[in-house]
Amino acid sequence: MRIINKLSTLLVALLLGYGSAYPQTQADVKMGELLNGGDLFRLRKGYPDLKDSVSVKMLGFIADAQLGIGFNRPEDAAVALDSLLLHHQNEMGMETSIATAALQGMNLLNLGMYGQAGKVGEDLVNALKESVPFEALYSLVFIEKAGKALAHVPKPYLERPDHDVTVPLSVETAGRGKHVHIPVEVNGMTKNYIFDTGCSFGNFVSEKYAEEAGLKIVADSIPISGMEIGFVKLATADSLKIGELVYYNPVFMVTPPDNETDSVFAFDGVLGYHFIRDAKEIIIDNEAGKFVFPQKPSDGEPNMYLSSNVPQVRISYDGQPFDLIFDTGNVKSDLGNKFARTFPDAVEGLAEHTTSRGGFGGISQTKAVTLPRFCFEAAGSAVTLHDTEVIKGTESDSHLFSGSLGADFVLSFKRLVINYRDMFIRGE
Repeated sequence: MRIINKLSTLLVALLLGYGSAYPQTQADVKMGELLNGGDLFRLRKGYPDLKDSVSVKMLGFIADAQLGIGFNRPEDAAVALDSLLLHHQNEMGMETSIATAALQGMNLLNLGMYGQAGKVGEDLVNALKESVPFEALYSLVFIEKAGKALAHVPKPYLERPDHDVTVPLSVETAGRGKHVHIPVEVNGMTKNYIFDTGCSFGNFVSEKYAEEAGLKIVADSIPISGMEIGFVKLATADSLKIGELVYYNPVFMVTPPDNETDSVFAFDGVLGYHFIRDAKEIIIDNEAGKFVFPQKPSDGEPNMYLSSNVPQVRISYDGQPFDLIFDTGNVKSDLGNKFARTFPDAVEGLAEHTTSRGGFGGISQTKAVTLPRFCFEAAGSAVTLHDTEVIKGTESDSHLFSGSLGADFVLSFKRLVINYRDMFIRGE
């Protein structure tokens, strides 16, 4: 499930309109260009030099909010979002204020401030439900219902020993690719979970597993989006264990059986965003067949950022920067129509075929071509993936999809460092 981040898409109209009504300094203009450019890496680099010179305070708060959310600093984002909503709604206008409040609600969920998040979601739903269709409202309903259901659940936290922790890594064939699994213990029962950076809230488990593990159901009819909008239950447990790591107060989304998807691959659980975030750094050691959780995370410069709790990795293809979703739960990397439009020469002359994609809500078919060799630079290394499908089925400019680095990307390295503290991946 992904909460749609609308704030950056509304900034162009907002800031251009603002500039025509108020005097601006050169720093304001440069800041507006950085924000409108939508490149968080450029914003992160340029903002410190402009911060003290910007005369329009709202611009600074927007930058702080975007950088806080994108580079996993939710506390910084919370301060900026509060300031925008308390002092700048008139300047932002209704649409941007609503988008900002939605970001605030999701950020509060990520901080474990569930009750406050539920209230934000409830206020937004009540204000919009008479004029907005459910398909456009479901993410706000998610914030409302999840926040209310978890209001009395303490926020999750991780306890660990003062040394590196290792657990076995296993790989299994799944459909057109592979899944990377990690052993997870809940209520005395250990099962292999899919290790999934694309799971954007808590963890994702089957209804059968939830019953067997004795998870506590706290809500039902929680709307989420996968292949289509559907509904899950929400559950909690006292803790989950991975080796010597103990993660308290984990949250689980419980999915009902789906005959179509289950016929392709069945699963017990998916380990998602909040644990991976709180672990700070995880090393996938493919050569040794293990996950390593270092006691001390390594240092590095960001080459990924979060969008709707899902990491986006900056790669270099044909000498140009390009951002791809980093989704270790995707069984095989794929590219989207945005890639095809940005690099038309790469797909020219390739034969079109029909392919299938599955996930929560079922399986769909779409048009694609296959790129025999996808060569690029990422994680400090040259990478070559083979037989990468380029999805071409979506033609609308409003539904451009860049692509996703999946399990084959992860398995192409001897070792891959995934660091959420400083937001980078590094491979060898």
